[in-house]
Amino acid sequence: MFILPIQEGNPPKKFPLINALLITGNIYVFFKTFFLPNYEQYIFAHGFIPAHPHFQNVLSSMFLHAGFGHLLGNMYFLYVFGDKVEERLGKLNYLFAYLLSGLGACYLQYSVNPHSTLPMIGASGAISGICALYMMMFPWQKMRLQFFFLIFPIFSIPARAFFVVGIWFLEQYFMATHVDPAMGGVAFWAHVGGFFTGILLFTLFYSGNKPRS
Repeated sequence: MFILPIQEGNPPKKFPLINALLITGNIYVFFKTFFLPNYEQYIFAHGFIPAHPHFQNVLSSMFLHAGFGHLLGNMYFLYVFGDKVEERLGKLNYLFAYLLSGLGACYLQYSVNPHSTLPMIGASGAISGICALYMMMFPWQKMRLQFFFLIFPIFSIPARAFFVVGIWFLEQYFMATHVDPAMGGVAFWAHVGGFFTGILLFTLFYSGNKPRS
């Protein structure tokens, strides 16, 4: 069984161009690289490796994914939470916030495990920052948590954005503090780092935009 958040009502009034381009870019890079015969070596060359940090790898790592499930999960969350944040911030500010959140994700993962030689890939750190901004800007936005068995919807429960995103973050923080980052797998500290970057950006630059549903 798995759960997906669904936004109810309050669609963006303008087409979210940057969000659409980010989703398209991630999908394009995935299909361009995932089927390469040397994909594992490609990941080590272009993923973010804390033991060998390079700024260009911070950017490239945000557009690489480990499989279809990884890609689809990230793009779904970006689709749900990104459009309204882009509308509120404007296109350039939204892109700025997305990239800075990805940078913050890599930085915290590096700080926690600086000697790791495992590559970190995926857009989830950047998306975590966008989720944090969404929660701060639209805390009372109506949502539903849809429960699925395999691909079949079972039931849903109503919720508000602050609850949906807040519970997700608490789960990420719990996993980050209870899973050894040296074991590999999901980079939970990157999710925490991206989320806190989003909170910081909101506090420093965007808090004048009053929260609303």
